Amino acid sequence: MNTQLGSKQRGAIALIITLILVVIASLSSLVVNKSAIEEQKRSGIDLRNKEVYAAANGALEYGIYELMRLYNDKIDADTMNTATPAWDTTDAGGTAVASYDPYGDGSVTTLAQGIDAFTPAITYTLLTAEGEQPAVIEITAPVVGVAETHVNKTVSVRVMRANLGTPSLFNGPPLIVEDCIPAGAVTGTPDVRPLGNGGVAIATITGSTADTSCLDPGHFTVDNDGVVGEPLSDDPNLDLFTSMFAGYSEATLQDAAAVSDDVYFITSTSPWSTDLGSLSNPVILYFAEEAECPAINGGAIIYGTVYYAAPDGGCANPGPGNAKIFGTMAFEGDLNQLNANVELIGVDYSNADGTDTSISIISVLPGSWRDF
Repeated sequence: MNTQLGSKQRGAIALIITLILVVIASLSSLVVNKSAIEEQKRSGIDLRNKEVYAAANGALEYGIYELMRLYNDKIDADTMNTATPAWDTTDAGGTAVASYDPYGDGSVTTLAQGIDAFTPAITYTLLTAEGEQPAVIEITAPVVGVAETHVNKTVSVRVMRANLGTPSLFNGPPLIVEDCIPAGAVTGTPDVRPLGNGGVAIATITGSTADTSCLDPGHFTVDNDGVVGEPLSDDPNLDLFTSMFAGYSEATLQDAAAVSDDVYFITSTSPWSTDLGSLSNPVILYFAEEAECPAINGGAIIYGTVYYAAPDGGCANPGPGNAKIFGTMAFEGDLNQLNANVELIGVDYSNADGTDTSISIISVLPGSWRDF
């Protein structure tokens, strides 16, 4: 037997096996490296998508806020002019643009997200004529990466814009109660002066004037031969809030208060003593139910509407007060106690253009958000 040849063959086989193992190991290493690279690539793409998505949503939220600000910020408190978007036409199809300028310094600001910043561009498009009530507006917010312009995203949403209020909001009687004023509820030396001789001084929404005890003026001094007991509605299902705010929700009022100088949404139980509004710029002072009907005192002068949301059964104790209200004070439920020196003076706040108030509400249309 040739042992030398067998030894050489075994060596060759060992070498071949070694080479095969080396090749397999190399290929495995390449596959692992490729997988790692692909995973890093996918992670990078996912991260960039999240960054640009966050930037686009931030720009869209700013666009909604800016639209409400434009419609509610006064540029002339005497004439009630507002700075609306610069529409190229107020008909359906009209457009306007807004710069992303959260600091108000007149310069376009980028949105920083992760390793890059993004330049936003906000466009408003009228889907109805601007004068419609409500008007429908589409807000589009595309963003583009500053360092990597191929990274971009566009999101959009549709909103409704409508004026807040009804004719009763700023032009109602000086005192409105949803139900009744029981006998003995009004003490002190309050005074109520309706708009014009023989005008309505104290009114109810749901209370019956057939029941002479429903609205007891008590210690109220009623000037100008004012009428007490006039019902404002024949609808037994109509409540005070709906009558005055035309179906808007309390949450909508709270949103309006966050961006408008004309709406004050109060949840504190502390007495109110700050002057508000003017004859040319009436306000809404809304006391939420959790405020527990606080008093207005300190000689505060308020122009507009003061509204007390109350628990079931009405305000148990609105408390003493010393204030002048030029406009309307309204109470949900029964007015159970008013020990006050308040003066309620009826005022007609109708604007020359026939609108009731310059406050605009922006509401997002459900299901209208788009990501493309």
